[in-house]
Amino acid sequence: MGKFAFHAAAAAFAVSTLAAGAAHAAPKAVGWDSVPASETILFYPGQTSMEWILTGSDHGGGRAFKKGDRCFECHSQEAQDMGTKMVTGAKAEKTPIAGKRPAFPLKVKAAYDAENVYLRLEFPAGSHADVPFAKGGKLDPDNEVKVAMMIDGGKVDMAARSGCWTSCHSDARDMPTAPAAAQLGAAKGIDTKAGYVTKYVPESRTQFDTSKRDNWDKVKPQADLDALLKGGGFLELLRWKSSGAAEQGYVLAERVLKPATDFAAVGKKEGANWVVIMSRKLKGGQPGSVTLEPGKSYTVGFAVHDDFANGRFHHVSLDLKLGLDAEGEIKAVKLP
Repeated sequence: MGKFAFHAAAAAFAVSTLAAGAAHAAPKAVGWDSVPASETILFYPGQTSMEWILTGSDHGGGRAFKKGDRCFECHSQEAQDMGTKMVTGAKAEKTPIAGKRPAFPLKVKAAYDAENVYLRLEFPAGSHADVPFAKGGKLDPDNEVKVAMMIDGGKVDMAARSGCWTSCHSDARDMPTAPAAAQLGAAKGIDTKAGYVTKYVPESRTQFDTSKRDNWDKVKPQADLDALLKGGGFLELLRWKSSGAAEQGYVLAERVLKPATDFAAVGKKEGANWVVIMSRKLKGGQPGSVTLEPGKSYTVGFAVHDDFANGRFHHVSLDLKLGLDAEGEIKAVKLP
């Protein structure tokens, strides 16, 4: 894959339809035909956690990353090959899924006005590969597809170089050092209602040990977490489900998602592709919202759960820059 290819796509979608069923109504219709598209590759990441990235014996690029290189700079032309290695179990994957595709293209269009930022995402529908360890081959029977976006406001140390990877850890659900249920039940200082360890950012822990890879229960005191949330030390998380729900929240000590108020999304199949339209207020009023400003760039990451997948069995992007009339792999254009 080249770093990015820009071209015009033919489809148009009225953002005003986002008002249906969502608390945040997007009043302006976007003429998507006139907005340039960026293209990247979403690939299957296997069990490549942040700890894995930082360990030289696992990841040859760990030293370059520690010196300041972005994952995108090193791997933007290798995403397809990386996905193939992991989806087949050749590297960093203990439970390969027969028939699961290693990678697929994602086209992104972005625009903004005085109040909102708008995104149009398009990607090919999956093949419905059966998951061998899920009943009926479906981890999430209610949602054929889920589409998520993370936004870094610049206060999470490694996010600008790694995107969503800074929230992906070896002790999370279905990962190599995930704690047993009995350990979760005895834990202090962490909400265990989910029954497993969710995403978190290293800043939320009193230590971040990349060797033992068991930082899940080293949670900082609540007062420290509150200060991080107030100061922007989180990753914003937006998600659309094909069952119709739009959710927003953040990742700090754990993943927090609630019904959307400053965010709206709709999606449908158009031929062989899924098309998802997102709209979000530039200045979100919810805890865990990043304020987006014209003239600035923000690190973002995208994830797609297709074929009724759940948990870590998704496809993801490398770290990308979204620029609002600013430099970035994805350029959001100002609407008249």
